[in-house]
Order: sequence, then C-alpha cells, then structure tokens
Amino acid sequence: MKESLKEKRIRFVLIGFFVFLVICGFLYRFEMRETRDNDYSPLALVLKKSADMNDNPNIVLYEYKNSKHILAAYEIERMNRYKFNTLHVIELEEAPEQISPDRTAEGIWVKANRKWTYYSQSLHEEDRPPENRITDSSSGTPYSYDDKKAILTINNNHSIVLEKGEKPTGLLSLSYDGSVWLVITERNIKIAAIDTK
Repeated sequence: MKESLKEKRIRFVLIGFFVFLVICGFLYRFEMRETRDNDYSPLALVLKKSADMNDNPNIVLYEYKNSKHILAAYEIERMNRYKFNTLHVIELEEAPEQISPDRTAEGIWVKANRKWTYYSQSLHEEDRPPENRITDSSSGTPYSYDDKKAILTINNNHSIVLEKGEKPTGLLSLSYDGSVWLVITERNIKIAAIDTK
C-alpha cells in the first residue's frame, strides 16, 4: 500500500512533534536538577587550624553533589597547592541546616530537620549528650563585600577577589596567622591565601 502525500506530511509532523516533546522533557529535567543543586548552599566548619606551612588544616564540609547530601572531612595540604585530601565521607539523608563543633573538638554536630546529631571525627553517628555541643558556633570571621568590584574585605585591611556573581555566605580562617582563608559562597568554596606581612 502506497502512502499518500498527505499521510507522509502527517507522519513527519507527528514525528517532529514527539521529538520536540522529548527535547523539552530533557531540558526541563536538566533545568529542575540545576535549580535543586543551587537550593543547597555549602556549609563548612574548621576542625583544626594550621600553625605554619607544614601544618595542614582540617575541615568538615557539606555539599550537595550528584543529587546527594555529602558530608566530608578533609585535610588541606598547604605545601601542595591547597589540595583537599578526603579523610572521611558519608551521605546524609537530608540537607543540614547548621553544623556546629563539639566542646572536646573530637567531632561535630549536624542539625537536620530541627534535630541535632553527633558525628565522631571519622563521621560515625554516635550518642552524645547535647550539652557537649557548642551552642554559639559563630566561628566565622566578619567581613565586608563589595558587589560591584567582587572584593571581600577582612578586618578593613586584607582583601580577597572573587569572581563576578560569586556572593560569599561565610568566611573561616584556616590558619592562626590569618594567611589562609576558606571562603564559602552560595554555590561552592574557595581557598584564599593572603600576605599578612
């Protein structure tokens, strides 16, 4: 049976329509994933500050990666271009609202769904009395930020240049002398080294 010209046109229109629907579905899915990834800002906590160039700082960092809530402990190598060495990693069930240090500095507290949970240094969940959590964990450093120039200023005398559109949400000192900083932005983190001399 031979196909008429009208039937051919209808077939091509239908094929084009379904291809268009598939492309729209993929674009929508990608856009929704991007939106979800941007909904979760990174959180960080310094476990150990660096005393000198040979002493590496340790941090705990929460990030939303590949549709997973990841909590990881890292050692940052100062002598190796600030390379992050992963010490421990766990996947959380939901995004934490806040992370806080423990009084003994051996582990961290994670607040999710209005409930605090304690994790040891190796990020194992453990039972621990809540009074060991440091309630005022504002370990961040005050800073000012100029949106137009994308410059973050610490204590009115040291500056860190960020990329345009990167808005800082937190600043943590990684060294006792204030020469290495962890800048937390809405989407990622950045290590900044400044000359304090």
